[in-house]
Amino acid sequence: MTIDELRSELQRRRVPEFAYSIGRDENETYCLVQGPDSWHVYYSERGNRIAERVFASEATACECLVQMVLNDGVVRGWMDEHNR
Repeated sequence: MTIDELRSELQRRRVPEFAYSIGRDENETYCLVQGPDSWHVYYSERGNRIAERVFASEATACECLVQMVLNDGVVRGWMDEHNR
């Protein structure tokens, strides 16, 4: 999965855009950021990277972000309420 495919997948699943950030660190959201030689996926909270995972491949990082977002109870609750 590429970044473009990730965006399409999240839109297809109707994941709210406030739940994730691709390419930049934003507070109180799941982030996927590319480093010089790796991909970082984490939850950003008050400037801290919570549950950060580092990947060598874009595809694995993208898949991780999808799973992190979909496994979040608050995000799932919002999706259940708004995507009927």
